[in-house]
Formats: sequence, structure tokens, C-alpha cells
Amino acid sequence: MQHRDEPSSRPPLRPLPGHARAQSSARGKVKGAAAVHRWFLLAEAALERNVEPLNRLNVFPIPDSDTGENMLATIRACRASVEASSTEDLGELFAAAGSRAMSEAYGNSGTLLAVLISGLAEPLHGQQRLTISGFSRALERAKVRSWSALTDPVAGTMLSVLDAVHSEVHHRALQAEEPESRAALEAAMPYVVSRAFLAVQATREQLPTLQRANVVDSGGAGLLVVLIALHSTITGIAMDFAPLQSLPGWQQPPAGHHAADQQPGGQQRTPETGSPAAEPFTETPAPDGSEVMCTVRLDPLGAASLRHQLDDLGDSVIVTPIDANPDEEGTYRWRIHVHTLEEPRTCTTVHAAGPVESYAATALHPSPDRSPAAQAETTHAPPARDQE
Repeated sequence: MQHRDEPSSRPPLRPLPGHARAQSSARGKVKGAAAVHRWFLLAEAALERNVEPLNRLNVFPIPDSDTGENMLATIRACRASVEASSTEDLGELFAAAGSRAMSEAYGNSGTLLAVLISGLAEPLHGQQRLTISGFSRALERAKVRSWSALTDPVAGTMLSVLDAVHSEVHHRALQAEEPESRAALEAAMPYVVSRAFLAVQATREQLPTLQRANVVDSGGAGLLVVLIALHSTITGIAMDFAPLQSLPGWQQPPAGHHAADQQPGGQQRTPETGSPAAEPFTETPAPDGSEVMCTVRLDPLGAASLRHQLDDLGDSVIVTPIDANPDEEGTYRWRIHVHTLEEPRTCTTVHAAGPVESYAATALHPSPDRSPAAQAETTHAPPARDQE
């Protein structure tokens, strides 16, 4: 397994030949605010194209098969935010996009992607174009925001892929002769995407759940798809999804088979490595429970207290501020995510913590043909004291 602080030595991913390029491919290079808009447009198209395999890969933390849809919803919110803005400031664009996406986010991966995008903003305030050095600083902040948003962050997820990407960008920024030039950023991007690909591959060995299922992490793979769109935005080269086909679990296995080939003697071997395959993965239904997503106004101390209470009521807890600055009373809007078997108690706890702007509880194992918004089984109106 490659250490995350080592630069990628993998050859850059090759663009698809002209006849195989996606219709959503970049047509020339764009800069500044136009590039941010192009990135979100391409990322939306990329996730739409790959939503089904991303959903299939979703076995951690629970197999609810909605990672692709949740990440797509986040990117759509970001794209809509940019289209409603007239600023040329990259920091302002990412801050607004991240805030809107967080306020509408669903799921672990959808929420973390919104946090990541929001985290890019702070180091880019006052900047109207992206450089490799600025990208490095932005990813450093995004990494800190993303890891701190989770109560129990886990390696082998989107967080590990983000770490690897930041490490690669930081290395390329240090090695660049002219780090403020566009050429330095363009030259780095193939290596950044390749490093992300290696990090996604590595997730299978980092989490026992993924190893048993013989798949890579769905959130990490989704982030790779978003980075492929960023590569296309910066370089003007069409998006290339062909390498994704080799990721464990990406291609749906034939009915009655698992992602391994049967060898003489009855031993199964993985097609990618030829090594013994993991035991066939059988999904074990989780106990009935709910995924709670809500937005609450709290000061930092109140948010810390609520996080502690939610830790006792469930897991996969995410507590992250939506806004960069507090209101006159020193409170922020906080986006909350938790998986819980005690939804009524969770609802009471959240509403007791502070004014609730939105609250929805969704079944952990929803029907696959329903969108996240349609899956919300419970939407509690705030108590009377919150409506005053």
C-alpha cells in the first residue's frame, strides 16, 4: 500500500480518444469563476453518469445504496449556488456553494462533500484564479474541516482519499518552478487524479467491511469522479472514466456471482490481482433505524454539547457549521447528521438544544427507487418555543 505522504509515481491517466469523449466534455480552458461553474457542471454530469455504480459500492457505514445520489445532490446545490452569484472571488463562490450544499445535504458522503467544498473557501478569499499553491492551501483547510466534522473519523473512506490528494498537490506545489502559473496547475492534475485513484483502490484493504465485500469505498470513489471533472476543467481534456472499470466492485457482477473468478481447485481469485479473493459478501440487514439530518442554530459550546449527546444516541455523527460567521447573538447554523435507533429521543434532544430550522428522519434502508427527499419518513415541526 502506498504511503499517503509519497508522491504518486503512477503514469498520468490518459484522456479518452476523441470519438469516445463524453458529450459533457470541456471545450477549451476556462478560468476564475467560469472555471468553478464548469467544474460543478462537469461534476454533475460525471456523477449522473456514474450514480449507479457508486450506489452499488455503498456498504459502509451502512448498505443503504444512496452514495451516488447524495453526492449528486450536493454538487447540484453547488452548481445552482454559483449560477445565482455574480462574484469573481473564488473564496466567496466556494463558501456560498458549500453553505447551500450543507443546508440541503443528505447522507455521510453528501454532507462530507459539502464540508470539503466549504473548506476550500477560506484560503481562496480574495483570489480570482486557482494556482497549485492556492489549491494546496485550500485542500489543507478542507482536510481539517472534513476530519473534524466527524465524531469518529475512519480511514479507508473519502477522508483517506482527501488526505492523499492533498499530499500530492502539496508535493507538486513545492516542486513547481513557477507555482503561481497556470501551467504548474495543469501539469499537476493528471498526477493528482492518479493519486486519488490509488487511494480509492487502497480503501478496500483499509476497512474490514470493504474487504469482505470486495469493493472500494463509495464516498472515496465519488470524490474521484468529482476530481476527474476538475481535471477536465483545468486541462481542457475530456473526462476519462475508463480506469474506474478496474476498481473492485465497480462493475456489477453477473447474477449469482461475486466479484471474483473461479480458478481450478475451487479457489476464487480477484481479476485485478490474481490473489485469493475475500469471502463472498452477504449483506446483513441492520436493525431498524433512522438517518437524521437537521439544521440547528447554536453557539460553539452548544454544538459541542449536542455532539456529545448524539454520540450516546447513535453513530456516524457529523456536526459542522454551515456559515462562516456568527449572527449578532453569536450563533451559527449547524448541519447535523446521525444514524440512530432512537429517533424520537434524538428529535427531542435536537429540539431542546436550540432553534431548529429543518429536521428530517429517513429510514436507513429506503427503497432504491426513491430519492433522498422523498425518503424522508418524518419531518418534525419545531416546538412552539422555536417558532416564536
